[in-house]
Amino acid sequence: MRRPGLSGLVVAALIAVACGGQDGGGGATPGATPGGNGEQPTPAARQELVVAYGADQFQLELNKKRLGMYPLNANICEPPVQLTEDFQVAPLLATDWEYVGENTYRFTLREGVTFHDGSELTAEDAEYSIDLTTEEPETNYSFLDAGSATATGDMQLEITPTQQNVRLIDQMTHPTYSVMPSGTDPTVEPVCTGPFRFVEYVENDHLTVERNDDYWGEPAQLERITFRFIPDAATRVLALQSQEVDAIADVDRAQVSSLRQQSGVKVVTAPPGQVIVLYIAQRGSDGSEKITADPAVRRAIAHAIDREGLVNGVLDGNAEVVSTVNPPSVLGERADRIEGVAHDPERARRVLDEAGWTQPGGGQVRSKAGQPLALTMIYDSSRVSADVAQYVQAQLAEVGIQADIEQLDKAAYQERIDTGQYDLDIEAPNQNDSNPAFLLALRWYSKSKVRNAQYVSIGPAYDALIDQALSEPDREEVKRIAAEAMQLLVDEEVGTVPLAGTFRIYAVSEKVQGFEPHPSGINQSWATVWLSE
Repeated sequence: MRRPGLSGLVVAALIAVACGGQDGGGGATPGATPGGNGEQPTPAARQELVVAYGADQFQLELNKKRLGMYPLNANICEPPVQLTEDFQVAPLLATDWEYVGENTYRFTLREGVTFHDGSELTAEDAEYSIDLTTEEPETNYSFLDAGSATATGDMQLEITPTQQNVRLIDQMTHPTYSVMPSGTDPTVEPVCTGPFRFVEYVENDHLTVERNDDYWGEPAQLERITFRFIPDAATRVLALQSQEVDAIADVDRAQVSSLRQQSGVKVVTAPPGQVIVLYIAQRGSDGSEKITADPAVRRAIAHAIDREGLVNGVLDGNAEVVSTVNPPSVLGERADRIEGVAHDPERARRVLDEAGWTQPGGGQVRSKAGQPLALTMIYDSSRVSADVAQYVQAQLAEVGIQADIEQLDKAAYQERIDTGQYDLDIEAPNQNDSNPAFLLALRWYSKSKVRNAQYVSIGPAYDALIDQALSEPDREEVKRIAAEAMQLLVDEEVGTVPLAGTFRIYAVSEKVQGFEPHPSGINQSWATVWLSE
């Protein structure tokens, strides 16, 4: 089934001339005429795009079954519902859904959809695909097991989580829940329903897709996309400048200003879809308390960090100061309830003094009962730059807290957070779905399937609020509960420190048209993108 309309490239060209929008950071408008002279751009004869991303994360064990889906979404696969740019749920493979009671959602699937192998989409395929996600606990954050999804008709699916979770519909926007034919092995070749079909994957080098001409919706504009894996940010920029690639993702913020001045390049940004946060582990894998279990230490850490200095200095204004752990827009006006801990180094020193963490000589590391206030800090180098970690380290040193940075590759980093071998962890978790309590339930909830939640969870009162959020059907009430939980996490217990809400930054050739960056990077669509001459 194909939506009626004009030829895709003709429509795109008309829209490019007629429409405009802001790039969120002063760059050129996606789809605008390159010369700015009002002339309609002409589609190039060859519609093949090359995009440079960072390190290949499909090689990680927990992502092998999500090839082309997560964290790089190549638009091969589609989940039942999709996440809009304002974090709402919209139909995709499911045209309708309803909560039918007893912790169960019923989905009605779209008629006339075919997979890339020509077979027709059925509810049995959706059941099989949901079952696949339950085999890897780290990727199953909706509390599902192998019996949770049931095909109750040819095009009707019911899903019942193992614990109360009426936020399931929000979570079904995640690419992890993409639907594939029964019996498919996604680690070999992802066969799905998306606007692009899988061509080739070479580990640590590239992933290539081509247009699915039998797509159930409006066909993609591009004929082919090659996603190249280039871990080094500077090398990605050089590849764009030399025209080896047409677009680059995750632009280093230090290079944004110079790229904006470069002829033939557009810098395109999306509103914050992720927040850089400082996780504070309170216990180790054996349950023993860490130094950071001391509330005074956690509060002093928060008081020591100048978040405005981080945003305006290290991040060069390509971020916003926020007090929430998710994009404030997800909570709406409720986000104002979370104040954050104010930057006040003198207060930090006083809090530590009163708790017995003394500093005998100027500039020395504090200690208590012979134990130095020395912490191990790690960070996710695929999402957080080293200068952010160094900035936090310097801020803590000013109040007598030693933070030893350990730079790790993605696999080693994952191992450390899974086993609790850290005190501080800087990461930038993405708002992957429309659930206002998504990150709260995923990262700090003691019942979460994510392994490192056990080290950073903050107690029964917080867990009780998350239980409420997961069982509350009214979205506005969930926002209220989520804000209350976040206030407890950030303001009262200081279980984490939100550092900055970051823009998602791309740089593209002026020939790239129709690109609209999604705040949630894993939900990025490439179907509207095309190349001009």
